[in-house]
Amino acid sequence: MAMEVRFLDLHAQYKQLKPQIDALFADILRQGVFVGGEWVGTFESNFAAFTQTQGCVGVGNGTDALEIALKALDLKPKSEIILPANTFFASLEAVLNSGHKAVLVDCNADYLIDTNSLQEALTPNSAAIMPVHLYGRACDMGAIMDIARRYSLKVIEDCAQAHGAQSLWEGEPRSVGSIGDVGCFSFYPGKNLGAYGDGGGIVSKDPKIVQKCRSLANHGIQNNKYDHRLIGRNSRLDTLQAGILNIKLQALKTANATRAKIAKLYEQGLSQFDGIKTPASGGFIGNHVWHLYVICLVRGWEGKRDIVMEYLQKNGIQCLTHYPKDLSSLEVVASHPDCRIFANTNAVKYAQNIISLPMGEHITQDHIQYICEKFGALQKLEHI
Repeated sequence: MAMEVRFLDLHAQYKQLKPQIDALFADILRQGVFVGGEWVGTFESNFAAFTQTQGCVGVGNGTDALEIALKALDLKPKSEIILPANTFFASLEAVLNSGHKAVLVDCNADYLIDTNSLQEALTPNSAAIMPVHLYGRACDMGAIMDIARRYSLKVIEDCAQAHGAQSLWEGEPRSVGSIGDVGCFSFYPGKNLGAYGDGGGIVSKDPKIVQKCRSLANHGIQNNKYDHRLIGRNSRLDTLQAGILNIKLQALKTANATRAKIAKLYEQGLSQFDGIKTPASGGFIGNHVWHLYVICLVRGWEGKRDIVMEYLQKNGIQCLTHYPKDLSSLEVVASHPDCRIFANTNAVKYAQNIISLPMGEHITQDHIQYICEKFGALQKLEHI
């Protein structure tokens, strides 16, 4: 009989936190404070401490976080922002919507921005680097910051999938978002730290950047409700989401540790298959919080993703692809006058062969054993 293995189980998360969540909702509804209030301030303070930064600004979503952060850095119009071709569309979208040019470079074997490709793509118009801590793995921020300092570039960390990840910086592990000029997070429900709707956050080690982002996110207001000093926007983290995030933040380290254990079980079980390349469990640059568990089909399985995914899904195993096309392969990007594709060999290859397996606190050892059994059965089929 097929076992159902959900890719994500948000209801299971809710059941674990039900008394706290229900009490929170009742309290907020009773007080009638739905925008701002103590819950937002408390979360911002706690998340700043968690990310080792000087402040946090809660905003409407992760894309807004990137756009507001870019505007706060006062880059010249049409500046070149370098980012990896292997990332979600929002990273590039934020650059273009901010009036800049996007330069797409290749990714390395960890699916993260390749620093050699990054350095080769530099031009006199280069103004910033946007490293994306993809799948929960931290980029090599030491190497990236060396390049940024050498060429006087700003660094906007896209931390949308890496809540709690750390990278080595000056010999010490530092939270992602605390190393570059500014860090941007998404609190979309499926993230390691997810709200019950849209939400985002901006953090920085520079209090001036935090203050400017706060103003830009709230109609350019500085001191009081009608003191508009900048042309901003309306992008606020609502009270209910802030309260939920504050509850879940307290459990985040434990949840991330559980994900690490699940990843280890995956690695042990899948290592028997020559056609599967499992993600590295760590490295010198920092830790991995396993937002996604992404395998790559190699050798005899390369190019057969559709067959593999169809078989897994037929047997009750929900799996997805993050992402089925790298950004440079999208027509809207390839034809855009403000996009420059520098290098993308790895990104194109990986995009055709990666599969995201179920990951989260709901995954058990029995689930992983079942998944490995199905991979074993699949390997015996003639067409694979």
